[in-house]
Amino acid sequence: MQFSIFILLICLFISLYCVYVLANDDFIFLRKDVTMEKIFNMIFLGSFSGLFFARLFYGLFYEKNIFSNPLVFLLFPYFPGLSLLGGVVGIGVYLLFSMKRRENPLPLGRICDIFSIAFLISLSIGFVGFFMFSEESMGTVKLGAQAVAYFILFVIFLKFFLPRLLNGKFKEGTITFLFLICFSMVSLIFNTFAKISILEYFKNFENIISILILLLSMGMFVWHEGLLLKIRQLKKGK
Repeated sequence: MQFSIFILLICLFISLYCVYVLANDDFIFLRKDVTMEKIFNMIFLGSFSGLFFARLFYGLFYEKNIFSNPLVFLLFPYFPGLSLLGGVVGIGVYLLFSMKRRENPLPLGRICDIFSIAFLISLSIGFVGFFMFSEESMGTVKLGAQAVAYFILFVIFLKFFLPRLLNGKFKEGTITFLFLICFSMVSLIFNTFAKISILEYFKNFENIISILILLLSMGMFVWHEGLLLKIRQLKKGK
């Protein structure tokens, strides 16, 4: 119990620190009066939403009996079990809900981009924690590989994608779509390590949801960047 809570708190602290470093002196946030208090409030509310959906997905896809007792569902530290995909979906649901609010509009695209980078480093740290205390040899290999994969993605996003956002070469929200593409691809790739048949793999609801997120985020990325129009212009230029 203490171990899982400890890892979650470390991941939350690292995410908060990363967001603070990336957003503290951001010119767009300063111009639009987006204070760190507002950003941190969004993080905490998004974390609660993500935690709820993480537990909900775990109950739906792995342990349906947790719904028989509301206390078992709520007291996840005593009855462990969370879905990472559910956590991402929950945060996404909260951010989509925030976009519908008309009063005091915030640059949510840019905020989501910052969140995405911070979430990547917290994922790598979280997998390192579970890797250190996993008892199954196959599980440790998979967890360690995922930690390395997310850390590499964090470095790529921080060193190559974030400067393009700050220089105006990326539109706000582009990094978020790239994060969703990478996250769903990593999830699908590492889920193939499970000892199941191809048919069972595609019957897994989490894999189906990951595929849907991958396709939707790829489509939104193409639309957001106007890639189809750019390709047509290149063809006409030839």
